[in-house]
Amino acid sequence: MTSRPCKFYAQGRCSYGDRCKFTHGAPAPAPTSPRQPSSPRLKRGEKPCKAWRDTGNCPKGSKCFFAHDPQVREDRLRREQEAAQAEIQRQAAEAEAELARQEAARVAQEALEARQAAARQARLQHEAAQRARQEQIEAQRAETARREATRTFQQLVLGTSLVTYGAGVSIRSVVTGYESCRIHIRNLPLDAKEHEIFALFTQQGIERNRLFLVDMKPFNGRLEATLITTAEEGSAIAIGLEDIEFRSERLQFEVSENASGMGASASRDSDTLTLTWRAPSSTAIATFETEGVARVKVQALNRQICGGRRVHVEMSQPPGGRVFPDTHRSVKIAGLPPLVSHETVVEFAGTFLHGVRFLKPLQFNADYAQQQVEQQVRTLAGHDLLSTDLGSADGDSDGKVTVKFRFSSWDAAKRVEEFFTDKKLLYLGNRNVWSRLPNPHQYVLSVPSQQYDSQRRLWDELASPNPKAASIKVFSPSNSSRVQIRVVGEDKQAVGSLKVRVENLAGGVSLPRDIWHRSLKWGPGREFLDSLHELTGAFARADGRLCVVKVFGDPAAVDRAREMVREEVERLNASEWSIFLKKQSIRFFVQRGLAALKESLGEDYARLEISRGPSKLIVRGGEDARQLVDRLVTESLQEVPNRSADGASCPICFDDDIAQPVTLGCNHTYCMNCLRHYISSDTFPLNCIGNDATCDVPIALPAIQRLLRPPQVQELFDTAYRRHVEQHAEEFKYCRTPDCEQVYRRNTRGVTVTCPSCFAKVCSACDEAAHEGMTCAERRLHNDPGEQERLNDEWAQQSGAKRCPACSVWISKSEGCNHMTCRCGAHMCWICVQQFGSAEETYAHLSAAHGGIFDVPADAAPVPPPRYGLEPLPPDPYQDLLDLVPPPRAQRMAPPPRAPFAFGAAPPQEQNPFMPMNMQALEAARERREAEARERAEALRIYEQVLRDERLRYAEIQRQRQIAEQRLEAEAAAARQRQQQQQQPRGLCIIM
Repeated sequence: MTSRPCKFYAQGRCSYGDRCKFTHGAPAPAPTSPRQPSSPRLKRGEKPCKAWRDTGNCPKGSKCFFAHDPQVREDRLRREQEAAQAEIQRQAAEAEAELARQEAARVAQEALEARQAAARQARLQHEAAQRARQEQIEAQRAETARREATRTFQQLVLGTSLVTYGAGVSIRSVVTGYESCRIHIRNLPLDAKEHEIFALFTQQGIERNRLFLVDMKPFNGRLEATLITTAEEGSAIAIGLEDIEFRSERLQFEVSENASGMGASASRDSDTLTLTWRAPSSTAIATFETEGVARVKVQALNRQICGGRRVHVEMSQPPGGRVFPDTHRSVKIAGLPPLVSHETVVEFAGTFLHGVRFLKPLQFNADYAQQQVEQQVRTLAGHDLLSTDLGSADGDSDGKVTVKFRFSSWDAAKRVEEFFTDKKLLYLGNRNVWSRLPNPHQYVLSVPSQQYDSQRRLWDELASPNPKAASIKVFSPSNSSRVQIRVVGEDKQAVGSLKVRVENLAGGVSLPRDIWHRSLKWGPGREFLDSLHELTGAFARADGRLCVVKVFGDPAAVDRAREMVREEVERLNASEWSIFLKKQSIRFFVQRGLAALKESLGEDYARLEISRGPSKLIVRGGEDARQLVDRLVTESLQEVPNRSADGASCPICFDDDIAQPVTLGCNHTYCMNCLRHYISSDTFPLNCIGNDATCDVPIALPAIQRLLRPPQVQELFDTAYRRHVEQHAEEFKYCRTPDCEQVYRRNTRGVTVTCPSCFAKVCSACDEAAHEGMTCAERRLHNDPGEQERLNDEWAQQSGAKRCPACSVWISKSEGCNHMTCRCGAHMCWICVQQFGSAEETYAHLSAAHGGIFDVPADAAPVPPPRYGLEPLPPDPYQDLLDLVPPPRAQRMAPPPRAPFAFGAAPPQEQNPFMPMNMQALEAARERREAEARERAEALRIYEQVLRDERLRYAEIQRQRQIAEQRLEAEAAAARQRQQQQQQPRGLCIIM
């Protein structure tokens, strides 16, 4: 029951009574109004018609009892019209709504179609972009493959030969140690670049591929560079470049005779003496406002040009401890020209006019001094002086006068040098002369002091039994960490042999290439190698160029060091290292790169950590693992598709499922391990074997370097060079000296070549020891007794010569009887070559056995034997002299007794039965030597003419430069004079 009151109860007519759910409150009061009387009955036409009211039409028409009100009809019509109008509006609204819906649907459809078209266009553009990018990648890959296929690699193989490799590790060119030289360049600036060093030679006409930069290292505040080039070009160019200016520095060139590690200590022939002295000069003291300004001026003006001279500027130091008030803010400018003007120095120093004062100059007659030096050398040397190279008497830009004298021998040059050593000459202003003379057969090698200490016993064992012929001298400066080892001597062959042994000992023991790790080159790896000296007594260093560890010391110490290095390399190979990946590489390693690493290294040896920051690849392994990771990272950045999915098979194992595919420039894909195995073989050149071994495209060198570790690449190059030498035995040969690795090029002309390492002379045609004056055939004949005997027998048979039965010397008979007397005194029968004791016995034999002493027919009558001794022997021309000598000495000096000839023998001028066997060969050898001498003389003449032309050209350049400097100085002086005249106050005259 609710609390709501019942409305029917309030009206007094609730039929539910107590069962009503509404509240029955107080009973509804009874109506108080009196009962209304009932309405009267309506008449006809007073009550409205329901049909008329509802429909506006009554079927009864006028007969209807009820009233038909016109207003009702109008209202109904009005309502119908309103309803119709409302319906029309509703329908119009519905139609408009339908049109709007249709328009919206159309717009939506068009938008959908536009989106679909845009998506389709975007997809097409994306596909086109993908195709374009893929084509670009393929084009870049093709261009990279083309560029890599043409790339060459230059390397110094076996320490001597400059070899250029091409694709497939093919040998493009070889410059042997016999043909090359090593050039050391000194006084280079510390910031000199590699291309600048090459430009010094390429600008002189040497091709870039004939130059090889061995190293660049600092030394005494300067940079030293070592290059290798051909001996002919390098020596000529280095001579022309000597003392050339490079960034205000004068370069020094030292040309070694060979490309091995030990070079000659001189940059010229050992018979050339160089004398240098200071040209006349003046010195000035410039004073500035403050000491700070003076020190800045020292830095700015030092080594600059003033008046045509490069001056030396330093803070002024008062002589003899004297103190001047302006010394602390003064600088000394030395090396000025002797006639430099006061204004020139003021302008150069940038100080005030009275701030410059001159000290006592170095004065002497420069031309007279040079003439006196030349005259003194000519007086000392005499005919031993071959040529003279006089520079400018006024000196170069550094104020130095240099003259060079070439002598017939080193001893003659040494005598002249000793005269000028530590001697002050009055005509040079009482100054010394600096001399430079290379030592004969002197070679210098520098090694670290620790290396020398480790090998001290081995160095001591190299002492030569003949120190004068060849010996070792060791120099260990107290302030240097290196030891100089010099091989000197007078016997060139002995020096060369000792030099080879020194180079081999200094080269150390190279550990196997599998005992190598790249971290040994720096940081903790280098510290580990340094610690081996204290632990084992052996000195070790990592050769990053050859990727090997070299150990120096006694054999026992080397063995101990080898085991320790092996253990360290194994530890490093097992260590864990990481590499951060770029974003474009992550997908590659997730899809297949990580799987390839695990397949090659092991499941637990590679993992990939992906994070919000750079993702990291963590690997355990040594050089092989690093090589594989580098290749996979490069492949991921290039976005090269996996080409093993196109159904191709590996050309080596023929497996369709190519493991770790590697695609070469010819688009053939290999398994990485298969290709590594193929490349590591010793079959050269390395060509692609795709298409059933018909591709034959050489494998590019960068592709090989990506697959192999650096030590393996180095070993591959060495093997290719050895195979090339072996396969071209008609072109290349090794030196005949044991342990000498030099290779020379054969020459059919029979040119004698000298090994630049051991100085052994070899004939380049027959590969035997040099045989100047004889042809190769004559040399072989000379060394083959059997062949000599056969040729002698053949000659004897043709010429009718026979051997003496006593001394076996060949004897020939031209005419006369058959009794022959050899120079040894033996008598013999020419017909049966039987020896007899005297001429009478021989003649008796000839008459009895052969019917006479001459060759007569068998039926001829016998000839009586001649009488012996009827004609005396000619007088001995030496007998008169021997009579004046005491008898014992006369017996020793007397010639052997002469055997008399029988009557009928050959005349005295024809009694010599020995004829030269090789007159034609000796004559040909003599003519050949004369021709070679003429060629050498002509070459020397041309060379000297070229040098004279170069000197004249250089002198003309210097003269033009001096004229230009003088003109500029005159113009500057005239300009200063005009300026001074303009600044002078003009006088004013007033007339009263």
